This record gives sequence, structure tokens and C-alpha cells, in this order.
Amino acid sequence: AAETLAAFPGAGMAAGMQPAAAAASQIAIVAEAALNAAMGVPATVAPAVAAAGADPVAVPNSLADAAQDPKQIGGANSPTCSILVHNMFDKDEETDEGWEEDIRLDFEEESSKYGKLKSVVVMHNEPGGKIYASFETVDGAQACAKNLAGRWFDKRQLKVEFVAEDSVPKPDSSE
Repeated sequence: AAETLAAFPGAGMAAGMQPAAAAASQIAIVAEAALNAAMGVPATVAPAVAAAGADPVAVPNSLADAAQDPKQIGGANSPTCSILVHNMFDKDEETDEGWEEDIRLDFEEESSKYGKLKSVVVMHNEPGGKIYASFETVDGAQACAKNLAGRWFDKRQLKVEFVAEDSVPKPDSSE
């Protein structure tokens, strides 16, 4: 019965199911939502759980958080002149001498299309493939963020957020 119900996420207590079958249905719905979140598919957990006759509050908020759209720009409601781009590289996969300088130059070339850059800092010793970029204007940072957010680079999807000017490391602090 649980396999059949898993194929029909709307089925549940509302359809006259036994409590054990309803719990199995809820588990299948939450598991599917977790897989969708891991793959970046927008979360629709709460409506599906509610349709199954369960309490949507029982669904962990982290499922919805994990499904955040990489095309969404963090801090877009209060943009600054500085952005932080995630997933530009994997420090553990980079083996060439001077790779961080190559990435910085490539990033500067691409980003300078959107505005005049003040600085670019490659955080080559930290996980997460992070690059900070500061522009002379908020418009330049916004244009760059809009272009890079959600874009794929070397099999990694980029995430972008605006950051406060004082949180941007100095160019020599990435060492």
C-alpha cells in the first residue's frame, strides 16, 4: 500500500487510510522532497504533506532552505558594491602552480564587463570556491551578480550574494 501511496502524494488520511499507511505516505513525501532539495528542485513539501492529512509543521524547515534557488541573489534587497561568488573552484582539485592567479584573472576579465572593479580576492585556501569582488558602483555589482547567479562554471553552479564592504578581505589576506 505504501508504494502505491508514494506514487500519489495527495493520498493520505483524508482518503480514509489507516494511521500506519498515512505515516508511510508522509515519509515517502518527505523523502521525495529531500531528494528534490538535494537536486535543487523547488520545495513543495508543506502542501503535499497537508494534502496527505499530516501536520505540515512536522516537515523540517531545512528542506525548504536546502532548495534555495541558486539563481536567487543573496542580499538582493540591499545591494552593495561588493559580491561574494561561491563555487567558482574546488581548491582540492586545483593542482597547477599559480592556479589561483589564473582564476583571478579570468574572473576579472568576465566581471569587468559589468563595471569597474576595485578588487578581486580569491579565497584559495578555504573550501567553497569563494571569490570576493568589489566594484566602484552598486550598479556594476548588481549587473555582475545578476549575470553570474545560477550560472554553471566547470560543472559547478554559482551562487552569489551581496556583502558589506567591510567584510571583504584585503587582496593579500587570501594567502
